[in-house]
Order: sequence, then C-alpha cells, then structure tokens
Amino acid sequence: MWKRWGMATLAVASVLLAGCASTVTSQVTAFGTSPGFEGPRTYAFTRTPEQQNNQEHATYEQWLRTRLAGDGFSEQSPSSAHYLIGMSYGITQQVMRVTEPAYDPMFAPGPWGPWGRPWGWYGYPYGGPPAYVQRDYPYGLAGLQLRFTDRPTGKEVYRVQAETSDAGTSMASAMPFLIDAALKQLPFPSGRTVNVQQKVGQ
Repeated sequence: MWKRWGMATLAVASVLLAGCASTVTSQVTAFGTSPGFEGPRTYAFTRTPEQQNNQEHATYEQWLRTRLAGDGFSEQSPSSAHYLIGMSYGITQQVMRVTEPAYDPMFAPGPWGPWGRPWGWYGYPYGGPPAYVQRDYPYGLAGLQLRFTDRPTGKEVYRVQAETSDAGTSMASAMPFLIDAALKQLPFPSGRTVNVQQKVGQ
C-alpha cells in the first residue's frame, strides 16, 4: 500500500517558490488492453488484508465510488460484477532545498526607501550584494493506482496511476485530486503520461 512515487523536482520547486498553488498538476499514466471498456460497467472493490476494516481506506473507497458513478459505473457483488477494482496509494514526505538571497538588515527595505536607510539607494556606502542561504521546504509525493480486472477471466484490462506533488503533505489532502485525475479520461491512451491540471477549490 505504501509506495515511493517519483516526481519531477523542477515542477516541485516552481510550486514551492510560487507559494500557495491555485492549481494542482497530476501526472497520469495508463496501460490497457480494453480501450473502450467493452461490457457492462459494473464493478466490485478488491482489498488487501491491511485495507480490510481500515477507516482511512473506506473513506477513499467512498470517494472513488462517487466518482465512478459519475462515469456510469455501478457497484455490484464480487460474484456478479464485470470488473474488480483494486486501489493502491501512498505518500512520501520530502524536502526541497532552495537557495535564496538574504540581505544585511542595514540595507533591507524600510521606511526611508528601497534599502531602509535615508542615505541613498544602495545604503552607505553602496550596500553589499546579498548573501545566499539555503532553506528547506517540506512537500509530499503522493500517488494512486487503480487496477481494473476482468472478473470472469481474471485478466487485468486497465491500469492507471496518478501522481502529484502539489496537493499538500497528507494522503487525505491529495486523494481527491488523484482520483479525479486518474478518471479524468476513461480510458487514457495506453503507455503515455498526460499532465492533468485541476483548480483548487472547485
């Protein structure tokens, strides 16, 4: 259930430096042998032993159940559903180290002008260049994988995974974005990675 999800550090850095992001970008990759989802859109969830009687997992399942209903899927018993759907997900806590300028307080912005003192634009005599310090910013690398298995044959027909580093440092904050991204297009083209952007708060 716990998996390390790889992300592009450049994208992470841009989000951190921009402050609070107004959009969440997820990277979605899918593989499938049944591009049109032939057959009835009925499903049942499969669970690992650690997912059984797990309230966190039950919450994520409910979110996924609601989203699948919007795509025309209906839940049935495991003995009659056309598809069996398994979920796996995880988040790792990471730190992005960013080098930033740090000015001497003598020449910092203040009430007398850009450099805080009344004796000129560059302070006295000129105001030295800023020093640079390294600051650490925490972020989470979160991922979700959904596996659709044809129940009568036991064959996996579609697998999709969504990954993001933009949705906070907890699995609960990232999961709504991951579910929406993974099912934004059903199915996604097999073997390609697509960026899905979602607005925060909508």
